[in-house]
Amino acid sequence: MNPDDADRDDRPPTGLSPTGEPAAPEQVGLAIRAMVAGACAGLGCVSAIMWAMRTLQVTGMAPVAPTPADMIANLILFGLLAGVLVGALVTWGLAAPIASAYRRGGFAMAAGFATLLLSLLTAPVDHFFGRTGLLVLTAGAAGLFLFFLRRLRSQA
Repeated sequence: MNPDDADRDDRPPTGLSPTGEPAAPEQVGLAIRAMVAGACAGLGCVSAIMWAMRTLQVTGMAPVAPTPADMIANLILFGLLAGVLVGALVTWGLAAPIASAYRRGGFAMAAGFATLLLSLLTAPVDHFFGRTGLLVLTAGAAGLFLFFLRRLRSQA
């Protein structure tokens, strides 16, 4: 071992994160608000699609007990995927002040997963409150999204 190597420190300089990027602790709030806003946007998307599905069933344009081959099953599947994608993309866009694409991508994936978990709320809401409950859930998710969007805009 060379004596000069013992004096060398492999840690990044102060003010840098372990990945070598500038540390920005003031962006923690921004990241959390962006993820919550994205998850709310995704939930609003999913609950609106579930309301549309129930409306199609009530009007007789879709079967009440769909099979995997029915078009309504595709609406449910692609609606859920669309909600997850909306949640992730909204988070990516709102987290734009964060310079690291790696971190923004991680936050976007977390918001997409949170959307998936929050979308599980649509089943009990539909069961207990019906289509009106789904509309109220959509409106509540949209209201929370707008609240966090306003908070993010006032922070910038």
